[in-house]
Amino acid sequence: MIRFEHVTKRYADGTTAVDDLSFEVAEGELVTLVGPSGCGKTTTMKMVNRLIEPTAGRILLDGQDISAVDPVRLRRRIGYVIQQVGLFPHKTVLDNTATVPHLLGAPRAKARARAAELLELVGLDPRKYGPRYPEQLSGGQRQRVGVARALAADPPVLLMDEPFGAVDPVVREHLQNEFLRLQSQVRKTVLLVTHDLEEAVRLGDRIAVYGHGTIEQLDTPAT
Repeated sequence: MIRFEHVTKRYADGTTAVDDLSFEVAEGELVTLVGPSGCGKTTTMKMVNRLIEPTAGRILLDGQDISAVDPVRLRRRIGYVIQQVGLFPHKTVLDNTATVPHLLGAPRAKARARAAELLELVGLDPRKYGPRYPEQLSGGQRQRVGVARALAADPPVLLMDEPFGAVDPVVREHLQNEFLRLQSQVRKTVLLVTHDLEEAVRLGDRIAVYGHGTIEQLDTPAT
């Protein structure tokens, strides 16, 4: 589903963030990228939705070179979850969740119905939480809304950048368990960035362990 072919990202000051990276993520597989800050894992992930453009090499999504795809259209096909969640403060939880289907042209009623389904799926009663605003939610609840919003357009690929890093350890473990339950139902192709090795082992079908700009090992948690 996602294939990196000799991908390099080098900045104007000579810094090489990612160096000759080649690996593949199978359809329905969850691969965690783990390593210290500055090792290139977030750069790797952001190149998939072209928030960062590679210097060399190419990235294929379902067999298509993403450099040939309009970046806006590409991003609307990819779910994206970040640590800060990024919900719109002036929109209700339901309207936040319906954002991408609405952008893709779905009628408002249909987009909101899809949003209600997704809120239910992540364990938030849409009748209770749908009319609320992000500031009225806990950190864990906002993170669930972020996951629901990323899934709303039913994208084949989900990118998650430290998605549970901003909540306390008890809530984090609960969210991880809920996400594993969710993934068992929806089976998305997922790249998940984390610096937490325990989280990488808990969530990943395979783990990519980063050095500096390179993957030192990519294998199952047991290996």
